[in-house]
Amino acid sequence: MSVPAPFLGTPIRLPPANLAAEQALLGALLANNKAYDRFGGLLEARHFADAIHGRIFDGIRRRIESGRVADALSMRQEFEGNAAFDEVGGAAYIAQLLSSMTGIVNAGEYAKEIRELWMRREIIGTCIAAAERAFVYDPELPAPAILASLDSDLAELSRDGAGGGEARDSATVVREVMDGFTAAAARQGGLAGVTTGYAGFDRMTGGMMGGQLLLCGARPGMGKTALSLGIAARSAAAGTRIFYASAEMLAAQVLARAVAAQAGQPITAALRAGVEGEGGAWRQLAAGGPEAHEMALAARRIGQLPIHWDDSARHTAASVRQKARLMKRRMGLDAIVVDYLGRMQPSQRATGFKNRVIEVGEMARDLKCLAMELDVPVFLLAQLSRGVESRENKRPMLSDLRDSGEIEQEADVVTFLYREHYYLLQNKPERGPKEGEEAWNNRLDAWANALAASEGKAELIIAKQRQGPVGPVRLRFDGPRTWFYNDIAGGEPAIPGLPE
Repeated sequence: MSVPAPFLGTPIRLPPANLAAEQALLGALLANNKAYDRFGGLLEARHFADAIHGRIFDGIRRRIESGRVADALSMRQEFEGNAAFDEVGGAAYIAQLLSSMTGIVNAGEYAKEIRELWMRREIIGTCIAAAERAFVYDPELPAPAILASLDSDLAELSRDGAGGGEARDSATVVREVMDGFTAAAARQGGLAGVTTGYAGFDRMTGGMMGGQLLLCGARPGMGKTALSLGIAARSAAAGTRIFYASAEMLAAQVLARAVAAQAGQPITAALRAGVEGEGGAWRQLAAGGPEAHEMALAARRIGQLPIHWDDSARHTAASVRQKARLMKRRMGLDAIVVDYLGRMQPSQRATGFKNRVIEVGEMARDLKCLAMELDVPVFLLAQLSRGVESRENKRPMLSDLRDSGEIEQEADVVTFLYREHYYLLQNKPERGPKEGEEAWNNRLDAWANALAASEGKAELIIAKQRQGPVGPVRLRFDGPRTWFYNDIAGGEPAIPGLPE
């Protein structure tokens, strides 16, 4: 890395490096190739402060990994005629490296220090680059964008820096498995992860697990936002701290559904202070009436839920990461909900792709990495392709995921929201020009019976799950309140367990 230029009159300070450690490590490798086994894949050529050291290391690594000997003679031949190598002394420099060797026993420690100092140089360079962008006022690059880009770069660096851990043996991993078993047994049937508030889904998945990306796909009109809000509200009522990124609707519009549902009123009561009475007559609600009292009570209780909302106009994976990390530091975080993938914008580093398939794949990967980084589940909504509409059987399939098959690859759990009643309403039969009266009436009756039988029914279809079964979960849908309930006898509140 080049030395950063000074700014604000500060003196130049050289980036941290330990060239002596780099020389000692290379000398140890040349003296005994078995020293490489002490740090394995911990180092790459880019981690060395001296570029020629990085090139020498890369030459040694390639020979060792291909089963050949890497010693002073072979490396002199490898770099023979290389101008950069000649500048530092050529063959004489190889001899100098050998004399710098202090024994292979310290090779692992030298490797760790070299990687540590590389990461420090990267942190310095990343922050200085952000500072330089901040110094230049550009209306096209507002401060939040600079901050989001910095946060994204540092998160990427964090993942890169964490990639050099040592492999663990089976005994270590088995202890983790048994720790998980012991914890599950102590729960006596309780969930291993975060509850969604929908019992059937929780039974099949064990709840939403930390590090998981859970994808819910559906066509418009199925109720994706209603389901994600139901999960957020019901889970929050159980104590889950949730960050909800709403890219499609304002937070007040989303939460109005929860208030209306909990108050037992249609969504119009919260948004327009009116309800549709018998015969379709519109009735305006009074500010001090009984419905308003129920709405105020529901709003007060819902206002205590530990959900933090972000309804910014432009969401990127970097901005979601920045705000979620901030929430985790300040008050704790247990789950993230993103509504929805199709409305998100690519991060700054992805804007050059110009291909929506690649952009969507990149965003899905970023959100999966965020789930793993913060050790929380990310529940992500996505829109399905129009191919669903052209089929007679409109039940969604994995191939219906819009824009990218990479979404399916990144997700740990893929679900689809399906309501047959919606499609039946959209496809009322029409009488054919040559269709007889009896045949037409039979077909119309069959449609009406199917419509009545499907009313209020919904399915959350688990199409993929890395660690569990697949299949449908039955839910109940209340159209006027745009709310999903458990499919149980006797019904239930919209948000069971709300704080008093």
